[in-house]
Amino acid sequence: MEVLYIEEKEEILALLISLVKDLVNGKLKLIVETGRSGPYTVEELKEQLVDYGGTLTASPETDYKNLDLYEIDDKPEWMLEYELWVDGEKSDLTLTCTVRLTEKEKSIAIDSIHVL
Repeated sequence: MEVLYIEEKEEILALLISLVKDLVNGKLKLIVETGRSGPYTVEELKEQLVDYGGTLTASPETDYKNLDLYEIDDKPEWMLEYELWVDGEKSDLTLTCTVRLTEKEKSIAIDSIHVL
């Protein structure tokens, strides 16, 4: 099993924080255009968030340390789970993503948004 180095974790956190901020700010079209939406269209992302209820709110920076991160064997990829904040509180609405870090590519893509 490969050790996750501090630089890699920082890169993963930067990708996640940017994605969450765009979700919170309703920049769903930008998320789709930049290839971070995974299987979702703008309308499907909106539906996932509206169905849960409440308003997505920014997470405190310190909360990102509570990230569940799993290495995908034999690939420069990680799967992460992060509980989103709704109406100013941590919720059970969970964002699951795949992160890829190589020399040429640093990317994050949504796998699902679901209630954990």
